[in-house]
Order: sequence, then C-alpha cells, then structure tokens
Amino acid sequence: MIGIRLSDKRVSREEVKDLLYRRRYLVPNAVTVGNMFCGFLAIMYASTGRYEKAVIAILIAILLDGLDGRVARRLNATSKFGIEFDSLSDLVSFGVAPAVMAYHWAFHTLADEFGVAITFFYALCAASRLARFNISAENLKNFTGLPTPGAAAFVVSVIYSAPYQIDSYLRVGTGVVLMLSVGYLMVSTIEFFSIKQFKLSGVKARWQILLGLLIVLTWYKGSLGLLVLTGTYAASGPFMKVRTSLPKWLGGTRAAPPTVPQDNVVSIAKEQ
Repeated sequence: MIGIRLSDKRVSREEVKDLLYRRRYLVPNAVTVGNMFCGFLAIMYASTGRYEKAVIAILIAILLDGLDGRVARRLNATSKFGIEFDSLSDLVSFGVAPAVMAYHWAFHTLADEFGVAITFFYALCAASRLARFNISAENLKNFTGLPTPGAAAFVVSVIYSAPYQIDSYLRVGTGVVLMLSVGYLMVSTIEFFSIKQFKLSGVKARWQILLGLLIVLTWYKGSLGLLVLTGTYAASGPFMKVRTSLPKWLGGTRAAPPTVPQDNVVSIAKEQ
C-alpha cells in the first residue's frame, strides 16, 4: 500500500484526506478570527487617533465577513458554532470598533460621558441586530434592518471623509446624529437589499454607468467615493420605504392589490 510518512508512522493517502476533511471547519473559523482581529486592531488604532488605519482594518473585516460564509459553504463546513462565532466577531468589528472610533473622534474632548451613552446605544443596536438575524428565517433577497457591516462602513466613511480639524462642536453634533440614526436603522424593520445577491447583468445600463462613475470616484478620491457608496446603501432602505408608501401620481410604487382568479369570482357569486 502506497503511503506517506507522518510522525514515524505510515499513513495512507485516504487517511490523510479523511483527517483534512474532518478538520475543514478550521478554515472558515480562521477567516472569522481574522475578521475579529481586524476589529480589535481598529479599536487599538482609534484609541490612539490613527483613524485611517482603523478605517482600513474595518474595511478588511467587512471583506473577511463576506468571505467566511462562502468558504464554509464551499467546504461543506457550516456549523452552529461557526454561526455564533461569526456573530461575536461581527459584534467586535462592526459594533464595538465603530463605536470606539466615533467616541474618540467626536466626543472624547468635549462630551465624554454623553459620548459614552451615544456610542453605547450604537453598540447595543448592533448586538440586537445580530441577535435578531440569528433567530430569523433566512432571506436571500432582503435584510430587515441595516446590516451591521453596512452600518460600520457608513460610520467609518463619515469619520474618514471629515477632516479632524473641523470644529469640535460640529464633530459632536455629527457624531450624535450619525450614531443615533445608524443605530435606529439597524434595529428598524426597514428592508435593505442583499448585496450578496447583487448581479451586474440584471442592472439597467444607466445604473451600471453610475456604478462605474462611483468606482472611478473611489479610485481617485477614496474617502469621498467610500462615503457616497456607503451612504447610498444606508439611504436605500428608507428611500424605498418612502417610495412604496407614495401614491403612483407622486412617483410611488405601491404594490397592486391581489387579483382574484375569474373561476373563484364565479364560484363566490354562485354561493351567494
């Protein structure tokens, strides 16, 4: 029998494959650890005023968060532990890290205790959003409430695009509005489309052109482009909710009432 030498024992190739297959859960969990580590780094960077590095760390965490699930499904390594571990890492990277970053950016100098309450509200909303997601039925097309990665991306993009030299009181006001509004969007029942289901082939030509312009803007002016991209996604949910509530003559897209099949109409008339 052909084999390889491992720890002074001859082990068959099949046994090695079986060992690697049983340890396949380590791969997606390692990606999740990378996500949590990036969130931890962002907290450290924000605590020392290195906001640009904190932004980069959170953006990498967002990429890793989208990758761990795909890796787990590809390797058939999904597990309840992985789901819970992913939520805990998301709470660190997209709940605590942006809150700490906003606290040091906006509140630390002039509104210490008040800033603690405001940023804790954001972290609490992120935790509630993640808990609700874990117990809700899976919906591949839409999310109920702003997803925590989208919320974190918008928060850090505002901090990244706004110069630190702006007036301190203006930073406090911006921080209050930002953390309260984004926190509310996370725990709201407003629906946001799932980026995971986004396909460029199904997008109209004018929106493809607009998306291309946004990518070019992000390439040449990263802070502004990131703010526009994340702000557009954060505003998409409220915009669609308002649009569907308007009458058609105001540009609304109210769903038509369900139609009753003709056979049912006839049968109902006979019963009466």
